[in-house]
Amino acid sequence: MKTILTALTLGCLIGTQAQSAPMEYRYGFDVFAKSQGTLDAFHSITAFQEIRPGLHFGQTLYSAAAGDAGGLFVGGFELAKRWRIDNKTELELGGFIGGGGGAALVGGDGLMTRAHISLRRHLFGNVSGSLGVSYVNVSGAPISTPALSFGLSRDTNAAYMGGHVNSGVSDGRVLRAVKPLVKQFHPSSNLTRSGRALGTMSLVGIEATFAASPMARNETFIQSTGAMAGDGEGYADIQFGYRWKTSSTGLRAFAEVAAGFGGGGDVDTGGGFIATVGAGVAVPLLRGLDLEFGAQATTALDGDLTAIVPYVRTSLSFGQKNRPYDNPQHWQLSMGVTSQSPNTGYRKPGVTATASPLLIESSVDLFVGKHLYLTGNAQTVAGGHAGGYAIGLMGMGYEFPLNDRWTVSVEGMLGAAGGGGIQTNGGLVAAAKLELDYAVNDKLAISAGIGKMQTLRGTGGAKPMTFHLGLKTRFTTFH
Repeated sequence: MKTILTALTLGCLIGTQAQSAPMEYRYGFDVFAKSQGTLDAFHSITAFQEIRPGLHFGQTLYSAAAGDAGGLFVGGFELAKRWRIDNKTELELGGFIGGGGGAALVGGDGLMTRAHISLRRHLFGNVSGSLGVSYVNVSGAPISTPALSFGLSRDTNAAYMGGHVNSGVSDGRVLRAVKPLVKQFHPSSNLTRSGRALGTMSLVGIEATFAASPMARNETFIQSTGAMAGDGEGYADIQFGYRWKTSSTGLRAFAEVAAGFGGGGDVDTGGGFIATVGAGVAVPLLRGLDLEFGAQATTALDGDLTAIVPYVRTSLSFGQKNRPYDNPQHWQLSMGVTSQSPNTGYRKPGVTATASPLLIESSVDLFVGKHLYLTGNAQTVAGGHAGGYAIGLMGMGYEFPLNDRWTVSVEGMLGAAGGGGIQTNGGLVAAAKLELDYAVNDKLAISAGIGKMQTLRGTGGAKPMTFHLGLKTRFTTFH
């Protein structure tokens, strides 16, 4: 979700926009020119926005696509410059910096850089294709290679404006709902990468759903989860899907299909590609709040994972009861870095590294009151000899404005963490932080903070102090 919402906010850095804003979503595939251990190719999803004529900025999530490294994830930031050659063709030069790891492939820092040059050509409608070459390097892993790069892009509109404004728009794809969820994997006689029987995994995560208009019945969605208990410490997945519903509101049944990539820990997902089918029912509780129950069947197409997955979701819906595009919803996005100061017991037994991990961090805040907000946070490691360490958190926060420029905020969160030799005792963690923000203008602020994270299961484990530095930007969506 953070990848898509990041693109929604980029225009906020350069001024308020009075209409729906174009975004670009790109699926990429990089085939390595050299053998890189168990990894032969990356695929990726990028959310882009044009921040200056010909200059595009966004967030990208890379994952293993071929070989035997399912569970390798790298997230970070992408910048690209385009020059038009003719009315259908552009030359693109770009770069990426981020962090991550997984599948026991990244034993060092996890910092990844990628440079590319490609030709981008309009194919039909709002779809374009690209072909080029890139160079990928991952610190702490045997990954340093040229690659042949392919891409498929789709331009769309999102109904949003920069800043916390209240004048609406009249068109654009909308964010339909945000859905925190809990699900449980019940494997079917599967074996782990180390050869033992795979047990039940419990996961926590979040989903964002999108529709062509506020009252559309069916929707697309992005769902991401991470292991918090059971046999899957270090496992995470992200899936993209489509859902059919019997009605747009009220008591309703639905069916869904999804595909994406997942893995990590000792879970054998092969190259990482997973597919899901499912069905369920949505039960209205309060206006704009539903409870959803369902079950899925999930399989790794070239790994040893096939599972029945029951789940429960809460659904915070937007704009279904009033006139379309007449309902403003305020948000805030944070992007920055976090350093963790290790405690005794922070690393797993036998791990000798002592450095403080540095993580790339993104948060999305949904305001449910003037100062009260729900928050979702994702972090991937970029330094500190903890390649593969990743964190996903959800919780609540509250702002205390001091004056027109300075604001103090406090947050409390729960979620999942694991990988990189960090001792998270199954994955369930809690975190709290205190931040001080300085507003550069009404849409952009500089933020610094201090916090604490700790495992909630077992004894010992990771209980680091955390230090945060980043930027915050505000935006408004209409539904």
